[in-house]
Amino acid sequence: MQAEIKKETNDGFGLLIIDDNNVEHKIGVRYNGEIDGHLQDSYPDDPNERTYSEGEHVSQSRRYAKYYVDQETAYDTLTWDLNADRFETVRKALQALSSKEIETYFGDLLEQSLSHYADDPDVDIGDTTRPEALPAEMIGGEDAVIYKQEIYLKDGTIEAVSGIGITYYVARGERKTVWRGDAPDREPDARIELFPAPLGDPAPFRDSLVYNLRCQIRDCYLMMGLEPPEEYRVLGHGQYRFTGKYDNFDIYPPYHSFDADIPGYSHEFRPDLPITWGELGGLVDSGSNQSLYDQIKGTLFSR
Repeated sequence: MQAEIKKETNDGFGLLIIDDNNVEHKIGVRYNGEIDGHLQDSYPDDPNERTYSEGEHVSQSRRYAKYYVDQETAYDTLTWDLNADRFETVRKALQALSSKEIETYFGDLLEQSLSHYADDPDVDIGDTTRPEALPAEMIGGEDAVIYKQEIYLKDGTIEAVSGIGITYYVARGERKTVWRGDAPDREPDARIELFPAPLGDPAPFRDSLVYNLRCQIRDCYLMMGLEPPEEYRVLGHGQYRFTGKYDNFDIYPPYHSFDADIPGYSHEFRPDLPITWGELGGLVDSGSNQSLYDQIKGTLFSR
């Protein structure tokens, strides 16, 4: 992607964007981040007549225009949920939390996740109870949920978090999110997303949230048609709303899949564990009929 600010108007900027197909876009970005004009002559003007690839290149160009103005001027034109710099500030603040602070801010989320393993004889969940009941209208198994929690900073440190968001299926291919609990009356700085996992100790649980934000930062760049900086070229779940793009369309490789074969990308989730990585390797027998999870869960996933 390439960009140039061609002019400043009464309420924003006019940009020339050249996308990854070498197509020129003339895009107007207002000071508040709204797009107030978009001209190009290589893709159909009617969005319904574009192929998925064509539509995604148009969307990438619009996102990149907002990003470029945000980076090159004094105006904040990026939405919070695509702001990689903002996410990185949250990631560092989250990474710095002690185990006690993790329980203070994310204890309910930890227990909500761990409660999915109440019937697993190999996962000791202690006296964990499920803080929030799953919606009665939910279909599918209990593991077909995604938990979310929004984070609010003050002076670069975590000041508050929201209640728990529960995303679940109400019909085939149709999800809904309900939020439980209170949240500050302002825009969040980031939102973590979590699939249920048997992580009972606050330290590795914290590391899983930090890694999710690292993947979300990757998503921010990819959705603008940019290759992320090297430290964010990682595999794994980021923002769920982009998973369908990675999973179903050829324009994107499956970045969400931890075992995807994408040059330059790797799965790098390395939580703080109660044993060393050398000891962990000694637990795994490549010739075993058991899954990797079954081989290590008795040692790692206990409370």
